[in-house]
Amino acid sequence: MTSATRTKDITPLDSITFKVFIDEQPITACEGETVLSVLQAADMKRICENDRKVVSGAYCAMGVCHCCHIKVNKRYKQRACQTLVEPNMQVETLSNRFKDKGLNHGKV
Repeated sequence: MTSATRTKDITPLDSITFKVFIDEQPITACEGETVLSVLQAADMKRICENDRKVVSGAYCAMGVCHCCHIKVNKRYKQRACQTLVEPNMQVETLSNRFKDKGLNHGKV
């Protein structure tokens, strides 16, 4: 399995680092970082797909706009900008419970 590469960090990572898994790819993260900061450091901009299949990325980066919903440790609709990374965390971008479960939003 290939590791995702962080190419957009603006400061070096702290010495205490660990791996998180973004779309099943290991990537280095450090304590205190948000999932969004890890995604941005890896130059991953298209992270969210809503129930109408519209793909977007983070907008406000402070928890107000809900444009960075991702799946974290099997839980849908977690805000990447507000979720702190943890060792071995499983993050899925472009994940949507309607798509994953074969549901049609708003249709009976």
